[in-house]
Amino acid sequence: MLLILLGTFKCVLANIFLAKSTLLDIDDADKNDQLAVVEYIDDIYAHYKKQEILSCVRPSYMSQHRDITDRMRGLLIDWLIEEQVHYKFELMEETLYLTVNLIDWFLSCRPVVRKNLQLVGITAMLLACKYEEVTVPIVKFLIKLT
Repeated sequence: MLLILLGTFKCVLANIFLAKSTLLDIDDADKNDQLAVVEYIDDIYAHYKKQEILSCVRPSYMSQHRDITDRMRGLLIDWLIEEQVHYKFELMEETLYLTVNLIDWFLSCRPVVRKNLQLVGITAMLLACKYEEVTVPIVKFLIKLT
């Protein structure tokens, strides 16, 4: 249950920040610097905020799965964090966050059978490592973990 709430936490934060109009202007110091191109900052931030809201996964996406439950998703995330992968390879926290996001995105788009759920988790971890880490775990070692 806690992991489901964490999945929707990103969407809630995006809505809060979009509604706030009194944010600290971190680009104020660069207003006179032509290389900073400050005149486009508001448009860029507005675009990013819209994209973040559009990229949120539906909170009820697990209800479309017949073979996988919320508890199984939670066990997969726990396995990735505590048991094997994340601690064993000493990965950054950002890699873990991206891994969970990729898992949720894949599960919201595709039906997955129970026996392939661990494979989805390892694949998401590998993709997240390619984005976030300096060195990527060797696929042969990841296969041995499953």
